[in-house]
Amino acid sequence: MASSWEGQRQGCVLAILPATVQLQPGLQRFFHNLSLLKLVGGIVVAGGSLSLIVYHAFKHLAAKWLDARFEERLEALKHEQQKELEQLRYKVSALLDRAVKLHQCEFDVLPEAWSKLNDAYWYVRSFVSAFQSYPDVDRMKPAQQEEFINNCQLQGWQKAELRQATEKTRYYQSAIFWHKLAQANDKSRDAYTYLIKNGIFISEDLRRQLSAIHDLFWNALTEHQVNEEHDVWPRQNDRIDRLASDGDDMMKTLERQIHQRLWPTTDGLAFASTRKIEPESPGLG
Repeated sequence: MASSWEGQRQGCVLAILPATVQLQPGLQRFFHNLSLLKLVGGIVVAGGSLSLIVYHAFKHLAAKWLDARFEERLEALKHEQQKELEQLRYKVSALLDRAVKLHQCEFDVLPEAWSKLNDAYWYVRSFVSAFQSYPDVDRMKPAQQEEFINNCQLQGWQKAELRQATEKTRYYQSAIFWHKLAQANDKSRDAYTYLIKNGIFISEDLRRQLSAIHDLFWNALTEHQVNEEHDVWPRQNDRIDRLASDGDDMMKTLERQIHQRLWPTTDGLAFASTRKIEPESPGLG
């Protein structure tokens, strides 16, 4: 087949020459080689063009693939970031909601704890004081004496004994002591129980001060009870004296701190730390 194509090529070359011109063998080989070079050049040019097309096509497809991967990765990162932001927003919202609820509980609990402590403190403070005042039942007129006995806090059987007593004033002082002691214990227990139940809503520092004042007047109350119950003479007054010397200052300090806690933005308003707290007297019966 190669011989046939060679013959045709020589025939074509010879055909374009004058019929009378016959090429020498060396010239024929030159034209043969020239044709081969043209063919190879054409193939190379065609191959180069194809490579360039393939290169540009690959470049375009690679760019699109990279862009798609980048967009996919970017969307994934955005989604992950959005999830993290939502979780953070939820945590912050939960913390703020918790803080608001805790502050509301503290705002409700703290005034009540102070009120109960204040009532118990001043009642005990008055009850254990060495200076006590009692009505002189012996010097009352019969009608006045009867009205007083009917309205006093004693039990029915104690009232009957009081009417029959020779020293009515002395009997009344001894009998009314235990009624006042019971009231003092009730007020102290009520204040302490409220603090135990609701202390979790009160700051550690304020709760510690509330407990310290309660322990102070509770110890004084216990000492006063022991003195009366066992008829101790001379009276043991160490804890009672400590209540008298330290209690008022501790109450004023605590009152000031509670006021600052409940009113943190009272700019320019001076708190009357020396405001007198009206004590509740145990009464005369």
